[in-house]
Amino acid sequence: MFTKEDVEVLAFQRYKSHEGYEKSVWFLAELCVTINKNVKNGYDIKPLETDNLVLLIRDDVNGEVIKPLEEEIRKLAETIHQEHPEKSKLHWFIAEKQLLLEEIKKIIKENRTSQ
Repeated sequence: MFTKEDVEVLAFQRYKSHEGYEKSVWFLAELCVTINKNVKNGYDIKPLETDNLVLLIRDDVNGEVIKPLEEEIRKLAETIHQEHPEKSKLHWFIAEKQLLLEEIKKIIKENRTSQ
């Protein structure tokens, strides 16, 4: 798993990239929806408290990450935008979700079932 320091480093890198607010909101929404489509109760995950993600992978995920539809991302992006989080918080949440999704991808790849 990853540490709080890993999140801090990635969040700082995002800060230095000077990515626009709207693009950050969209990216966060995309990460969240992707996680939710691949993990049981994805929106309830606390990235720094989860020990065993393999138990959280949905049963219908088989070998590859399930990608969200653009409309699903758009709906969540609108919700995030309405809440208008500070850009620094966006960087932090994006970093957490990026690292979490990378862990999920590793687990899915390692646990592929042959068909």
